[in-house]
Amino acid sequence: MTAYRIELAAADDVAALAAVERAAARLFPERLLPLHLRGETMAPEKLMAAQAAAMLWVAKDSAATVLGFACVAMHGQVAVLAELDVLPACGRHGIGSALLAAVVAWGNARAIPTLYLTTFLEFAPSQALYRKFGFVTLGAAPDFLAAALRQEAEAGLGQRVAMRLTFPRNKAAKTCPSRD
Repeated sequence: MTAYRIELAAADDVAALAAVERAAARLFPERLLPLHLRGETMAPEKLMAAQAAAMLWVAKDSAATVLGFACVAMHGQVAVLAELDVLPACGRHGIGSALLAAVVAWGNARAIPTLYLTTFLEFAPSQALYRKFGFVTLGAAPDFLAAALRQEAEAGLGQRVAMRLTFPRNKAAKTCPSRD
C-alpha cells in the first residue's frame, strides 16, 4: 500500500501535475480518449489560479512526490471538479477517494450548494468513484456544462456525461437550472 497525505497544493507542486495527468490518461481506452488527445493537460495558468484560490489539492507520498491531484473551478455559486487524476501505479489505494473527499469537505465548509463534473459514461472506475460520493448523472445539464460536453465531443472524446452532487446541508443555496 502506498502511504500518502492529501494537502492543498503549493505553487511548486503545479509543475508535476501535467505528468500525472498524462500518465492517468493512459488508463482510458482509445475509443474514449483518442491517442492524439492523451498529451493534452490543464493549462498551467488555470492550475496556478486554482492553487492561488486554494482549490487545488495534491496527494503526496512520504518523499513529497505528487501521486495525484484534484482541481476545482467556480462557476457562479457552484463548483466544478475540473480534473481528478492519480498516477496509474498508485491506483486502487484510495487516493482518488481521498482527493474527492477533500473537495467535498471543502464544498461543505464553504456552503457550496452543488459540485458538478463531466466524465466518461463508459469508464466504470470513474463512475463507481463518483457514485460512491453521491453524484448523479444528469439527463439535462446546465447550459455551461452542456457547452462543455459539446466541446468535449467536438474534440473527439468518447461519450461524456454531466454529474452533480448536491450538498445536503447547503440545499437552501441555488443550483444551476438544467436545460429543457
